[in-house]
Amino acid sequence: MSPLSADVQSPSPTPEFYCAEIWGGNRAINGPIELPGVHGWLYSHPCEGGRGGDIHYVSLCSSGLISRFCLADVAGHGEPVARVSGEIHGLLRRYMNNLDQRRVLSELNRRLEAADLGTMTTAAALTYFPPMHRLSVSYAGHPPGWLFRRSTNRWTRLTAADRPRARDTLRDLPLAISPDVSFSRRTERVRQADRVLLVTDGVLEAPDPAGNLFGEEGLQRLLDTNASADVQRLTEIIVAALRTHTRAEELSHDDVTLLVLEFTPGPRAWGIWHGLKRRLFPRRPAAVGV
Repeated sequence: MSPLSADVQSPSPTPEFYCAEIWGGNRAINGPIELPGVHGWLYSHPCEGGRGGDIHYVSLCSSGLISRFCLADVAGHGEPVARVSGEIHGLLRRYMNNLDQRRVLSELNRRLEAADLGTMTTAAALTYFPPMHRLSVSYAGHPPGWLFRRSTNRWTRLTAADRPRARDTLRDLPLAISPDVSFSRRTERVRQADRVLLVTDGVLEAPDPAGNLFGEEGLQRLLDTNASADVQRLTEIIVAALRTHTRAEELSHDDVTLLVLEFTPGPRAWGIWHGLKRRLFPRRPAAVGV
């Protein structure tokens, strides 16, 4: 039984992907994730113990072919976090068969703005389609992630798509700021052993005793010097570096969440046929959560 077994149910290693939904929440987690075409490690540490303002979700579409990952950082705790968490979960279920995660962010933004919770939320939403090795990511005011290419052995920033926009168009802002925000999408083709890292600002804004932040540069240096580390080891290295930087055994400055993913051989031709069969003859989806 994996450390995440209470929160994440791994799909069957056979072609029959019966698990149609996988999700998490906002509690402490430190363990592996296994999905078709991708495996990874998720670490989330609420600064006050128990449940925090960082939210993590993982979903698998009913065909077993589309994997979606979402990290969100809610400014606050308690009811606002519970509301955002519930909305994300519902929207991931609603759109888990859709390749475009921008629909999730747009609908989430509309609902949270209308709810007038008085809190700001940043989010990163990532979708992976193994048969085409297609990765796409969208951000709502969230720190951009990093992409590792095995062919170059380098980590680079996975920033949002740089597209021309009309004057006065709001784009990629945090959720619940305005109902008129649009979200961009960056799409990449990835190969086996390529990786992605997503973090919340509790990683980048970790302060040392003098108030100096760990920062994007500090994380980049860490990635550059540990390019060969596997997903679990890289997670351990980052967490240990944050503890060293803050001079604290327990990270208490903010909620800290990071997700490291590595792409593996996944469904190909048989997977597409299996997906079509599941669409024509759907099974009742299963759900596991906290």
